[in-house]
Amino acid sequence: MALVIWATPTMAADRYLFDRIHDDLSSAVLDDIVPVINDFGSSKYVIGAVLLTTVLGNDELRGTGLLVGAGFAASALTTVALKRSIGRSRPLNPEDSYSMPSGHATVAFSAATALAHRYPRWRFAFYTVAGGVAFARVYLGRHYPSDVLVGAAVGVGMTRLVLGHEQRILSVSF
Repeated sequence: MALVIWATPTMAADRYLFDRIHDDLSSAVLDDIVPVINDFGSSKYVIGAVLLTTVLGNDELRGTGLLVGAGFAASALTTVALKRSIGRSRPLNPEDSYSMPSGHATVAFSAATALAHRYPRWRFAFYTVAGGVAFARVYLGRHYPSDVLVGAAVGVGMTRLVLGHEQRILSVSF
């Protein structure tokens, strides 16, 4: 019963915010920029960067790649499990894959967390890009705002857990 009492206004607020971002903010300029920002949350780019840095990078880049990769793996597994457990439909394509939590937001915030840990002077830039990815997912109609908030929380939370094992991860050699 408490879940219903909490969920009903939350879902209404989610839909309201989705409509404001997806419909009311629509513009030709954002239509051109947002898809580019969206790509920063794509798994294929993060995996590619992790592979390049761990194989071809110096010790610092290799370590960064290992931490980003470990955070990504933990976050991605958690996101897949949550998507299947929650089973929330996407706002515009209900028959498409599940919406909650946003995988792109998870990936972007996971990478931002690991990168901010390694390069704290750049943390604002890393989290700004991750926030841009979250905005893009709602703007493009792929997610509700709560989907990207949960994705961000998963990315940050799981990566922080991984960073607690930093020395063990960095001791990996190949």
